[in-house]
Amino acid sequence: MRRMHARVFIDGFADTLAAGFRFNVRTVLLLAAINTGIAAVLWIDDTRPFWHPLLTVQLYGFSIAYCVNAAAPWSKPRPILRLAIAVAIGTCIGLVLTILVKGYSLSYVMTQPSTFASNAFAGFANGLFVSLFFYVQFRESQAAIALHKAEVERHLLSKQAIEAELKLMQAQVEPHFLFNTLASVQYLTETDPKEANRLLGHLIEYLRAALPHLRASSTTLRKEVGLAEAYLNILRMRMGARLTFTIDVPDELAMHPFPPNLLISLVENAIKHGIEPTASGGTVAVRARREGGMLFITVEDTGRGLGSTSRSGGVGLANIRERLAALYGTKAQFSLERGVPAGARATLAIPLEADIAESMPVSHASPAKATTP
Repeated sequence: MRRMHARVFIDGFADTLAAGFRFNVRTVLLLAAINTGIAAVLWIDDTRPFWHPLLTVQLYGFSIAYCVNAAAPWSKPRPILRLAIAVAIGTCIGLVLTILVKGYSLSYVMTQPSTFASNAFAGFANGLFVSLFFYVQFRESQAAIALHKAEVERHLLSKQAIEAELKLMQAQVEPHFLFNTLASVQYLTETDPKEANRLLGHLIEYLRAALPHLRASSTTLRKEVGLAEAYLNILRMRMGARLTFTIDVPDELAMHPFPPNLLISLVENAIKHGIEPTASGGTVAVRARREGGMLFITVEDTGRGLGSTSRSGGVGLANIRERLAALYGTKAQFSLERGVPAGARATLAIPLEADIAESMPVSHASPAKATTP
């Protein structure tokens, strides 16, 4: 047992000694430059050649650096005390090396105790100052790393929270919209069976497009446009001549990856706050275009405009901004502005990842271009 403990102690001590030599080239050059600068200052009052103070300071400096590196006090308890002890040991080693390398005899050392003592004190003071400088730099870098890690974790948690909220939203079909549509189907069944059949068909298309999104974390622009088109077809039958819509999405953009439920949220916002409050109704236009490396999706209506506070700063639009920030950071943009001559225009801009879009399979859904009267 004693031999085992002795072996462990020897191995640990050997590792500590070996750790003192773990310098990178940048650190060695920096230490050499600092030592040379200190030697140049000392040489001002020294009548001997420059190599005398240079050699002395380099021996002291690298001895202290070795001991500090071997002690590695940065993340241990009472680091300043450990650092001071390591510098003191390094100063003693530097003093011995200076005497041996320069060939001073013991009798000469005994006749010049004040000189060697002052050199040792200066070496300790300079070594402690430089070591404290490195210690402060280490603490700052560790604090920056911890802050960055915390920011990454916060961003990840925020993204997960938003995606969880999205999953909850996706798991719910808007009750009022569904019930009102079914009520309209029931009414038309008695008054106009053909229109009831058409409305029921649009509802089936909407549910067929919406239900796969319940478990999807990503989809394509074509599928999102299909969902919006089915939604608008239902509302056009319910609202009659008060609602018209146009959809214009180029085929080359239709298969681009797109976050689920962003487009339908903008369309719902345009209907709820723009078209429905207006007696004469209006038009909703959905357009997509490519500019450089960005995909721009615009939902524009000719309804009431931005006079409603809930429209310009509501929870739905805030969720859109949060989702964009979580998914794309600062690369995505969202804007809501007044339409010309009336209404409002909402624009999404997300990075256009052409390689991902081209690698996705082509859907057999209907083309994402439609125009209604």
